[in-house]
Amino acid sequence: MNIHSSAIIHPDAELAQGVGVGPFTTIGPKAKIREGTVIGPNVLIEAGTIIGRNCRIFHGASLGGEPQILNFKNVPASLEIGDGTVVREYVTAHRSGFENGVTRIGKGCLLMAYSHVGHDCEIGDDVVIVNSTALSGHVMVEDKAFISGLVGIHQFVRIGRHAMVGGMARVNQDVLPFSTVEGNPGRLYSTNAVGLKRANFKPDVRAAIKKALKFIAQPELNTKQAVEKIAAEIEMFDEIKYFIDFINNSSRGVTK
Repeated sequence: MNIHSSAIIHPDAELAQGVGVGPFTTIGPKAKIREGTVIGPNVLIEAGTIIGRNCRIFHGASLGGEPQILNFKNVPASLEIGDGTVVREYVTAHRSGFENGVTRIGKGCLLMAYSHVGHDCEIGDDVVIVNSTALSGHVMVEDKAFISGLVGIHQFVRIGRHAMVGGMARVNQDVLPFSTVEGNPGRLYSTNAVGLKRANFKPDVRAAIKKALKFIAQPELNTKQAVEKIAAEIEMFDEIKYFIDFINNSSRGVTK
């Protein structure tokens, strides 16, 4: 291990082999840092935070702090970060607000500078969150979503797989998988065509997704009617089944 002499590490913290810790970093009790992770200078990692293997934590990040909740009672809770995730400068990510609860960030994610992950968020694998974007509490972001910079996301919003949110969007409702959302308030713009190609979606699946999103966007159809039209007229690929299930399980309604 390469630990700078000015770092403050609680004796109850667990640091695996190959962990690096920069100057003036503080690691709290019962924090666990897995093999190969490198933590930069002036980082704060609070009690109970778990960071996976081969992560990189940059200057000034604050991880596992108290949730921003009025009248919060200090209960044991944690933040977990998956293997290979990169956390850039001054990112904040808060632990759960519930006793023994967990805020989760998946594997292979990139959280760019000054982004914020609120308490009890669930972020999947290979998610990108761009500079100065803020996720309120209880937001769910599914695998391979891309959230651009200066975006504000309301509590309890769900963002589907392979979705893209454009810069400076205000997101108050769930973002459909495979879609692109832009604007203030956020509006459905198109399929995430570039993202789907890069992810090697087959052409017939991409065409089915594009048709499904067009049905959702039709102003003369409400969401229930659009889903019925999708089920009746589009081949039921696994991606379309997931798309329909996402809509049917939406608690806030979907962005259209």
